[in-house]
Amino acid sequence: MARLDCRLMDDLEGSAATPASVKFCRRVLHPLFALVATVCLLSVIGWTGSVTAWQRELTLWLGVVFAAERVWVFFRMRDERAERRRLSYHGLLAVLVLLLCLSSWWGAGAATGLPVWILLGVLLSGLASAIHHQSRFTARAFHPGLLLILSFLAIIVVGTLLLKMPRCTVEGVTCSWLDAAFTSTSAVCVTGLAVQNTATFFSPTGQVVILLLIQIGGLGIMTLAFFAAVVLFEGISLHDRLLLGRMLQENRLARVGRTLSFIVILTFVFEALGALVLYGGLGGSLDGGERWFHAVFHSISAFCNAGFSTLPDGLASSVVAGNWVWQVVIMALIVVGGLGALVCEDIVLWMVALYRRHRLKQGAKPRLRVHTRLVLVVTLVLIVGGAVAIYLSEYLLWDGPANGGRVLSALFHSVTTRTAGFNTVSMSAIAPLTAQLMIVLMLIGGSPGGTAGGLRTTTFAVGLGHLWNQLRGGTRGMVVFHRGIPSATGAQALGLIVLAGIWLAGNFMVLLALEAGRGIPESKLLFELVSAFATVGLSLDLTPQLGEGSKVLLIVNMFVGRIGLLAVLATLIPPDRRPPSGKPFEDVLLT
Repeated sequence: MARLDCRLMDDLEGSAATPASVKFCRRVLHPLFALVATVCLLSVIGWTGSVTAWQRELTLWLGVVFAAERVWVFFRMRDERAERRRLSYHGLLAVLVLLLCLSSWWGAGAATGLPVWILLGVLLSGLASAIHHQSRFTARAFHPGLLLILSFLAIIVVGTLLLKMPRCTVEGVTCSWLDAAFTSTSAVCVTGLAVQNTATFFSPTGQVVILLLIQIGGLGIMTLAFFAAVVLFEGISLHDRLLLGRMLQENRLARVGRTLSFIVILTFVFEALGALVLYGGLGGSLDGGERWFHAVFHSISAFCNAGFSTLPDGLASSVVAGNWVWQVVIMALIVVGGLGALVCEDIVLWMVALYRRHRLKQGAKPRLRVHTRLVLVVTLVLIVGGAVAIYLSEYLLWDGPANGGRVLSALFHSVTTRTAGFNTVSMSAIAPLTAQLMIVLMLIGGSPGGTAGGLRTTTFAVGLGHLWNQLRGGTRGMVVFHRGIPSATGAQALGLIVLAGIWLAGNFMVLLALEAGRGIPESKLLFELVSAFATVGLSLDLTPQLGEGSKVLLIVNMFVGRIGLLAVLATLIPPDRRPPSGKPFEDVLLT
């Protein structure tokens, strides 16, 4: 069906009803205009810092030619009903770009920044066309896992190129290709490991690039593309709905569009609310613009479980030292982002149904799904249990550092260890036992469908439950919250735990070989490796000291951890399509 959809779209694109000149504009001129606008805009942002004479002239002529091309295509295709609405957007945008060009010629365009707005208009038109035709790409019968891998790889490559721009770093320093690739991977995979201090090495331009990479990596480029297709155009095709449902882990096709919108709206609403509270809770001598930037950056970084900070020492910096408002808000954003959109949506629907039943006397008794209940229970147990364990190891058995009180510090690090990566104290000063406890919490991670990484809470709980059930000789499968869990699900969860252990063991041996003879304790290397694989971002101040080979190994682990080990293996290993062998079964002794 996917190949048929693709052929139909290709036939539609190349039908005789479309003039050849319009096809040329769509396939050649329009993408060329967007490419020129992108190059010119990046040259302003990443190299010159202001609009020079040649950039202004190129922008103005580009705007005029772009406007003429869009208006001409609009009048050529104005009788096509299916194209009328979409082309009207481009026609309106072309008129606005033309007006900006005329204003720039008549006035001080370079001083008012009009050329930048012209470039943004041309680029926006190109992006809109790319989003409209994205179905032609997704309909190529790609495996959902392969599509996810390719999209993340593309964003990492683009982020690496952007971070190499001269104005992305502070004056006098240069970012190497490996450091740019490491930072881009860490941001897109919402990990937070850094080979360079984000606050002191990268300029405000570079920090904005990192922030955009975090936001795109947290939501996913395909999620944003499909959401834009739903909002700007008619919607998404059946094939895209099936594809997106598998990517979002939503099996109900009728709810895929609603779930997609809920994910994006939930993300932006919580990030906006978090930024407002963080802005109000940030005191000191910072001006309004700097306070807003810190607040927005940390809100997005916390909700996406990224762990990047624009403060020199993270949340251990003197600017927010002892600031319980920041710590509580960031903990709340981490937890909500790590729960997963499906859990949050289920909670919202449950609350609405509960309100209708008790206040409006409508509907049946609401019930949370087993997945939601399991996620909430395991998350609560890990947060409280982790805080108690860290408090005992760090403050009763060790004289560890605290920020805002011992209880708050233990609770914060119990939350942030599970894939967020923020730290309120110097990580090199924590107790060795605390570091081992953090490794366990990092490995468990957050919940499926969210921005967190690790094995996931449900995988950990179901896998251990399945193992316990097998040890007891159970044959009926697990029962959780009065619902049975299929044995195949338990076996898959347990198998994923074993695969993760094998993967980490193999990578740990490679890391030991790469860092042999440098005197780095093995416990620190293991902490670094698990932090990368679980996309946490915590480090015992070791990341900048690692060799190039070790950094490449961590890049691979961050990528695999973000995509998911099972998803990567399922994509790379071809499925077994052979018919049943029909051979007789025979038992094999295991003990």
